[in-house]
Amino acid sequence: MKLRSDSFQACSRRAGLIVTAGFSLAVWGVAGWIVGCAPPPPLEEEATVVEVEQPALSKSERDSIIAVYRSFAYERWKNCDWETARKHFNTVRIHDLEHQHNIYRTWADCFIRSELMDSALFAYEEGVRYFPDDHYLHNSLAIMYRNSGRLDEAIEQQKEAVRLETEKTEYLRALADLYEAVEDWDTAIETYKRLAVLLPDDPDVNRRLTDIIRTYRAPEEYLRAMREAVEKFPDDPVRRFDYASALLDQGQNSEAAKEFGQYIKMRPTDPEGSRCLARALQNLGLFTKALDALDVVIELEPGSLPDILDAGRIYLKLGNWVKARKVARTALKLDSNNGPAWVLMGDIYYKAADEASGDSPRYDDKLVFVIAYGLYGEAMNSSDPQARSDGERHRRILSGGELVPSKEERFMHMRQVRPTGGAYGWINEDWPEVKYIDKFLKGLDKK
Repeated sequence: MKLRSDSFQACSRRAGLIVTAGFSLAVWGVAGWIVGCAPPPPLEEEATVVEVEQPALSKSERDSIIAVYRSFAYERWKNCDWETARKHFNTVRIHDLEHQHNIYRTWADCFIRSELMDSALFAYEEGVRYFPDDHYLHNSLAIMYRNSGRLDEAIEQQKEAVRLETEKTEYLRALADLYEAVEDWDTAIETYKRLAVLLPDDPDVNRRLTDIIRTYRAPEEYLRAMREAVEKFPDDPVRRFDYASALLDQGQNSEAAKEFGQYIKMRPTDPEGSRCLARALQNLGLFTKALDALDVVIELEPGSLPDILDAGRIYLKLGNWVKARKVARTALKLDSNNGPAWVLMGDIYYKAADEASGDSPRYDDKLVFVIAYGLYGEAMNSSDPQARSDGERHRRILSGGELVPSKEERFMHMRQVRPTGGAYGWINEDWPEVKYIDKFLKGLDKK
């Protein structure tokens, strides 16, 4: 075969072009235009191939053809002429009997750009057969298998890509995803552990690892894995917070409190640390210390109604009715329609009367229950569905349990309109909720 010397020299200068750029694999193409004597791949673009016996070419002649057509192919590929590039790459493929030139990355990309999926698959499969040490080809073939649902084959190709590039994190991520897809949780965990070593500060990797362990392993193993992460990275506040939260969720409140204490030292301005510490301390019955933790939260977030009400509930548990009421009133000043605050107000009077009355409520006790009855009515009028439900339930308990005065009891105590006795010395008759007693008693008088 004779070629024009000027064309040959011009093209030969481009023959050494090496393509290393990564290509988008979102859409996969297929096999291209096949000419010559080699068996063609599956075709989506049909061509009539006529087998013509030609004289054998020498290696030097084939090398000359390869050099020219490689240069042509890459030039056409750079100019986005995918069809012509595919033809030129196939010419190189036919004459490269020794498989010295890895054209498969770029050849497959031409099919991808042309949306010829089967041909791209053929190119990648042939590529890994002749160039088994090309990690990119293995990874690309894995993606194609995954997209077509051939997950077991995808895993094998992805494993090869990882074997060739052991520290390429995107390959390990893809392999971990594949193991999750086939629900091979043990191997997925091991893969995420390898990835976590390479990406120790990646929160998504560590979170996914702990989530899988928590879901598919025993809680003890989950906690042990998190503890080991904290021991390995003692200065990482995120790992310590996650570990403390896991301890809290598993009911290990004492250990959780210790870890949250360490976290607060690391991030003293994060209210979530003190908030969680308060929860752990409440679970341990250390209410005074829990209040101290909530004071820190409220100082950092002055308008946080949930934390304000949480402090009020602790005062309620301690039997400090005055402070509990003060906290509830503070919440209502911030939001007069806050249903949980109205429930808390009702709970204060309900619990105070319940503790003072014992098994036999007196008329004084029933007047205090009336105050609670009115406050639960306010909760029923709020926009909070849980508060409305709580208010209605407590009202049924009070009326059904005969804890509020009957018409007959009212007749026997016409002159008594406020609770008396040492147990109720903390109640101020001028407080607005106390005046509900008058409204309730007038209702009895009208019956």
